[in-house]
Amino acid sequence: MTVLETSSAALSLRLFGPMQIRMAGHPAPAPHSRKSLWLLALLLLRHGRPVERDWLAEMLWPDADAAQAATNLRPVLSGLRRALGSERSRLQSPNPHTLCFELSGVDVDLIAFDAAISDGGAEALTRAVALYQGPLLESCAEEWVGQERESRKRDCLKALRTLAETALAAGDPATATRHYRHAVELDPWGDGTRRGLMEALTQNGDTNAALQVYRDFTQLLRNDPGAAPDQQTSALYRRLRAEADKTTHAPVRPLPGAEREPAVNGRLPHALTDLIGREDERMEVAMRLRQSRLTTLTGPGGIGKTRLAAAVANEAAREYADGVWLVALEALSDGSQVAAQIAGVLGLKEEPERPLLQSLTERLRAQRLLLVLDNCEHVLESCAQIAEGLLQECADLRILTTSREPLRITGETDWTVPSLTTPSLSHLPPGRATLLRMLMGYESVQLFVERAQGVQKGFQLTQGNALPVAQICARLEGSPLAIELAAAWVRALTVDQIATRLDNHLNLLTDGGPTPPRQQTLRATLDWSYDLLSDTERVLLRRLSVFAGGWSLEAAERVCAGASIAPSQIVDLLDSLVNKSLVTFKSHEAEAQEAPGRYRFLEMTRQYARERLAANDELDAVRSRHRDHFLELAEGAYAQWRRVDEAKWRRRLEAERDNLRAALDWSAEDKRGAQDGLRLAGALFPSWSAWNEYREGRMFLQRALIQPDAQAPTAARARALFGEAILAQRQGDDTAARSQFEQSLSIFRELGDTMQIASTLGSLGDVTHRQGDHDAARALYEEAQTLYQSTVGDFQNAENNDRNCAGLSHLGLLAFNRGDYVSASELGEQSLDLHRTLGDREGCAIELNNLGNVAWILGDHALARTRLEESIDLFRMMGDQRILFPLNNLGRLMCDRGDRASARACYEESLILCQEWGDKATSAESLEEIATTLLAQNEAAKAVRLLGASQSVRDSIGALLPSDKQEERDRQIEQSRQALGDTAFDAAWDKGRALTWEQAIAYALGDAEIDAIFTQESRAK
Repeated sequence: MTVLETSSAALSLRLFGPMQIRMAGHPAPAPHSRKSLWLLALLLLRHGRPVERDWLAEMLWPDADAAQAATNLRPVLSGLRRALGSERSRLQSPNPHTLCFELSGVDVDLIAFDAAISDGGAEALTRAVALYQGPLLESCAEEWVGQERESRKRDCLKALRTLAETALAAGDPATATRHYRHAVELDPWGDGTRRGLMEALTQNGDTNAALQVYRDFTQLLRNDPGAAPDQQTSALYRRLRAEADKTTHAPVRPLPGAEREPAVNGRLPHALTDLIGREDERMEVAMRLRQSRLTTLTGPGGIGKTRLAAAVANEAAREYADGVWLVALEALSDGSQVAAQIAGVLGLKEEPERPLLQSLTERLRAQRLLLVLDNCEHVLESCAQIAEGLLQECADLRILTTSREPLRITGETDWTVPSLTTPSLSHLPPGRATLLRMLMGYESVQLFVERAQGVQKGFQLTQGNALPVAQICARLEGSPLAIELAAAWVRALTVDQIATRLDNHLNLLTDGGPTPPRQQTLRATLDWSYDLLSDTERVLLRRLSVFAGGWSLEAAERVCAGASIAPSQIVDLLDSLVNKSLVTFKSHEAEAQEAPGRYRFLEMTRQYARERLAANDELDAVRSRHRDHFLELAEGAYAQWRRVDEAKWRRRLEAERDNLRAALDWSAEDKRGAQDGLRLAGALFPSWSAWNEYREGRMFLQRALIQPDAQAPTAARARALFGEAILAQRQGDDTAARSQFEQSLSIFRELGDTMQIASTLGSLGDVTHRQGDHDAARALYEEAQTLYQSTVGDFQNAENNDRNCAGLSHLGLLAFNRGDYVSASELGEQSLDLHRTLGDREGCAIELNNLGNVAWILGDHALARTRLEESIDLFRMMGDQRILFPLNNLGRLMCDRGDRASARACYEESLILCQEWGDKATSAESLEEIATTLLAQNEAAKAVRLLGASQSVRDSIGALLPSDKQEERDRQIEQSRQALGDTAFDAAWDKGRALTWEQAIAYALGDAEIDAIFTQESRAK
């Protein structure tokens, strides 16, 4: 996509992507109200023509009456004039009833885009595509923008297709490919753009990339059970596949004078069972083999390297006049035997006083032959030397090898064999018939079913066993050997029983069938790989098994270094284990400074390494180092929480959730780990709250708190009690929260920690206030206020600014909670001024939200709106998840004022962000608020569905409806029952509860398909 240079115009307006106003090349101050931006956009969309004020007001406030909408327009118009500054005169009123925007000399990307599209010439369309820098008014959620946005997107797609088709007609497939790729980015679900890209790539000579476009398309559609490429796209894929297969089977270089196909000869053992799937892999490897004289298939044991190599060799046999020869090396014990093994397969006898490699070279020098060297990893050096020597001397020789690691010689192509495709358990469709069709599209499921039928003739994938089969394939991570061994157990166990016994892969997955001895069990396969490692590699492999869900290089250096391994050795040893296919590595380039990449095991390899670690009496020591490392990480994150780089710490802890759980589990098992477990659990309570894992967090905290060695009144115990109280609050369990706060407070008093005493008093006061014990709450607030005032000191002392900010903020909150809103406002304003003096954007954003709520209660709605919008803007600039609080508060304010359209826009933005961040608790609140607006519009059925969906979300995370909102909920339910009747109400409620979290959000945001389903059901009734 072309990047546009900054315009030199006095006024530059950008509507594609986030809306921008630039004056003399610099960003203009943002208007206080987003409505001012949308007003300007509506005027620009009319290309400077006069627009009726009544129409503008109706567009901006569709749910308000005409008089109220006209009243609302005036301050928004004033705000826009202020934002335009010296250019305000362009905002004109030709008569009292109309507005227009004077465009002479103004650079507006939308105007230029529309003009270029209208022109239709190649140069003009190229300009239009360059101007389209993102969806029109990307951050706008107003109802009117949808049609305008979709129209411009269609125009850009049409321009791209026209440019691409013109390039193809001119014999320029490279340019066509570029345009079609851009079109696919804009419309990834469009069959037409995918077909165009496939055709362009094919004409550009890259059929494999064209086929990959289709594979990527099917992967994209996989999460939607009802979606699939259309017939034309599928037909194109089949045609290209067929053409590629013909190319694969054609001779790489025709033999001079050859008038018939060469005879197929050689030695290629026939497989006893069919190879399931792997069509794309076979074609890919065949293409690599034509491009490179040495191709090595790498991957862990049991991934199917030998089967894939044999299949590729069999299909390529016609290309080689002198045959395809597979040489099995797994039985060799010495690298010196490799040449003899190759010679034996080729029928070449050793000659006295003549090196065998020389005889092999002379035999193969004039032959066109494919040599498959299978299982090279234990004789790797010898295989590398022989392959390099033969390839240098034999021009028509090609070699295909299989190995846990590449040969590492010049010209080698290393191709990693992937796992079989497996279903994602989190994206299975609810319909059982659809589930069966979907599952049989996965190679791992196909393999399981076919192998199960081999031991139990009548075995079928049914509605009853589909889910456990999916679980088996997912747990075994698409490993063909593991799936075949699991399927063999259907002769003795049900599929459910197999699935439940997979916690120990290695003991379950055994078989005495006709496979090589080293592959009769997964344990034997892993023994084979383990025995090939150096002593230090074995030590590291064992120690890495303490990690759960992966690890970073830093973590490996901290946890695994020790006796026999120095920290400086870890990176090279890890690289070696990756090369040997025992560890995988995934780079995170976008977050390179924070997380340069993560390593992980296949689960079966981790279990094996854990057994080896225990057998070497290292398990307890390494698990303790693991716990110590993640305790340090968690406490570091806790110290920075809500201060700096919060998003970075959240991502780091999110990536380590499995490791943190493992560290907590070890703390509970370790007799000396009670205090460490208490510290770790207490440091993690903000994370559990952010993850909406209230039940899990309380479980870990309660387990840590009941340990016999964790009963001393320490700061760690006080913090853990405080954390459990916070999570209990999130669940609506105020009784438990009050008890835990009281215990925490008692310990903080004993320790004499004034700030923690004051903070806990405030939190305890909040719970007590919600329970209706107002006198007790007031006493708690007053004591907290006294402590804060004694701690804060001189508000004017710059040396105490940080502490003063915290104290003022808490004092303001305490005043708010006890109903002293005037004092809350005064304290909040002082705190805000101090935050601004310090340049603390985060503190300003928090205080502005609080002040917005105070102004609302005091009846100053205009100030409340300004404060909340300022808070939203600051949080948005920081990318801070706490933007959800002022967004929902502003929505409630707008709803209270009767501006349901603005309220709805706030709630919808909140839902979008909740989905992005995984915040289910706040999304439940937003769903409930949208339901409130719908009830006010007499849309009771949809409101009830959203309330049911919200309740389902709350149930899934253990978050009860706050007690102070229960009365309003009861009133809404009663109102809805009266409007719908009991039967219709119950049906709507159940329909809402049946929605997934993602579906509920989509429905609330106006998903047409879900809405249509409910509409059709209503009409049918």
